[in-house]
Amino acid sequence: MKANKAITIALAGMLAACAISSSTVFAAADETSETVYPQDFERNLDIEALTDYAVYGENFAYATNSSITIISRDESGDKKRTSYTHEYLINALDYDKNGDLYFKTSSEISYMYGSPVTQKEHNFQSLTSAKLDVSSDVFYTLEKEGGKLDYWENGKRLPVGEGFSLIKMYGDSVYAIKDDTVPYVIEGQRATELDLSYTDFSGADNIPCGDAADKLKADGYQVKTANIKHGSYYTQINPSTIGKEQTFTQIRTQKAEGDKPCIILCTVGQNAAIVATNEGMFITASENIKDSAYSSPKNDWPLNAEGSKRLDAYARENTGVYASPYMCESTKIAELESGAENHVEVIEKFELDYINTKFYRIRYEIEDGQTGEAKTITGFVAAKMLTPYNFAAEDNKPHENGDKDFDYDTNVVSVVLAIIIVALVIVAVMYISLIGSKKNKDKTVKVVKKKREPEPVDYNDEDE
Repeated sequence: MKANKAITIALAGMLAACAISSSTVFAAADETSETVYPQDFERNLDIEALTDYAVYGENFAYATNSSITIISRDESGDKKRTSYTHEYLINALDYDKNGDLYFKTSSEISYMYGSPVTQKEHNFQSLTSAKLDVSSDVFYTLEKEGGKLDYWENGKRLPVGEGFSLIKMYGDSVYAIKDDTVPYVIEGQRATELDLSYTDFSGADNIPCGDAADKLKADGYQVKTANIKHGSYYTQINPSTIGKEQTFTQIRTQKAEGDKPCIILCTVGQNAAIVATNEGMFITASENIKDSAYSSPKNDWPLNAEGSKRLDAYARENTGVYASPYMCESTKIAELESGAENHVEVIEKFELDYINTKFYRIRYEIEDGQTGEAKTITGFVAAKMLTPYNFAAEDNKPHENGDKDFDYDTNVVSVVLAIIIVALVIVAVMYISLIGSKKNKDKTVKVVKKKREPEPVDYNDEDE
């Protein structure tokens, strides 16, 4: 039994070692993945087979087997592709004049597309007719064999082309499908292929972080302002997941309408730059950025009485110190505590119209918790968190080790409340004493008056 137990333990150890080794290798491979920002989000719709289609303005929908694919503009103005799959085969599609999409299944039940899909009757356009009337003297004819399409106006026949099918009319425009897969808009005898391009931002969901976490906290940051070029794509990312996830977490991807001002936080990987705007943190391709001039504003931190040196700065309350003038967990490098002992040097001022917060670059020394040696911290602090007041009066030590839990606002309020309470107690005691003295005085007066009254005389027969 002991031998079997030893073998079992050995096998378990070998398996664990193998598991640890393989996972380490894969983790290392993932961590070293280089950041590449995808430049091409534009796609062209590729239709392999088509049962029916429908058009409404710029919206185009087509059915294949039991699926519906729709190209339409979203709220941001980008043309996006969406898909829907039904449980039955879809035989017909149609838009009504309000832009509602209807489809009919092989079970001859019609539905209105939406969220949710609802069963609803609709009168679909006929696809069997060989003639499509446009007006009283204008129409199209379509031959079933060979798909020859002709345009007729005032009795004159003009050929459009061959290989067409599924001719329809939406609004004032005529549409047809050529070679079973390509939609065309027909104007007179001219046929023009529809533009079915759209944007697909799914590629921005898998951009490796690479060494972005380290670069965002790197020392010696130099302020660099820039513009995201007009027409360039840039992706908003979640700063709190950088360094925790292997890929950037995409919030949204959009196209710059006009030049978009930003500050460059760092460059990563082959072609990417992480930037900040007044809307958040973004990643884009380095070639999408052009530099803009930045002149550091005059340092307005107050000088001493002689005007020879800037006053030390102190934190109004505990505050974060950041590697760059953008506050988030990914750029936070230290915590500056409030108090007279924690004084810092203000090096420069940072301020931009499109960044809502004014910053100061500061420098100070702390004791390294691991080595015990002095360590210099250089970073940015929001200007509103600094003051030239050193809090010395509030840092009076009530005991040898000082009051570590002291809070300026809280303790001042507590002292005032204590004084008020003591005053109220004194007033209450004085009032009680006064009332008590008055009662004793009244009682004494009543007793004196009672003693002065003559005692009643009891007359009886014997006394007479």
